[in-house]
Amino acid sequence: MRTEGQRLVGNRLALAGAIIYLLEWVGIIGFNAGNVPAAQGAKAAEIVAQYTQHGTGVELLAGWLSLVLLGRILFVAGIRDGLRRSGAETLSADFALGVMAVSVALEIATFAVAGGAVQAVAGGADQSTIVGIDAAANWLNLSVLVPFYVSVLVASFAMLRSRLFPAWLCWLGLAAGVVGSVEGVISGPAFAAGGSLYQASQLLSAVVLAAWLWMLVTGIVLFRAAGRQPT
Repeated sequence: MRTEGQRLVGNRLALAGAIIYLLEWVGIIGFNAGNVPAAQGAKAAEIVAQYTQHGTGVELLAGWLSLVLLGRILFVAGIRDGLRRSGAETLSADFALGVMAVSVALEIATFAVAGGAVQAVAGGADQSTIVGIDAAANWLNLSVLVPFYVSVLVASFAMLRSRLFPAWLCWLGLAAGVVGSVEGVISGPAFAAGGSLYQASQLLSAVVLAAWLWMLVTGIVLFRAAGRQPT
């Protein structure tokens, strides 16, 4: 908890991490990786065609994401550093950092497995093999959601408890974390079942916009606090 007169000691790590992470869109848009892993309800022939037609894009995206997704870890490390140097409790932030690292590892693994499907296609693997590899990539991708949003939730709680950040920003992160965690829990069954459950999970997925806003504003708050520190 903040004591009287305690101020936030900022850094530029969090904002740098958020920006680096969001550079994933450079690769998503620029590398033309197609619809990989496959969308819900895709037919086997469609799945194989995606890996055949967009193989180079998938491989480039896998490498790009292995670089820029590390920004998520840097972002939470920046929050933890700001709390620690400000004299606030950091146990929750420590946990948030570890959980975010898990989410990044899972997402990098998703596209590494997708890259493996490209290699399997090039090697003449049969259709069922490619569909199986894609299914593994899809479930890895779905598994990213819960650790990502739990990290957002716990980091926001640490920020709120410290009373060093704007309250509305902390509550935004808490709300995004709760809703996103629910999405993550139901996303697997929803993807498999399709129908109304899948539509509901897709509506919940819009919460990522709130999470991105929370990340950017948190980074800006810490960046500005660093600029106010005496040299």
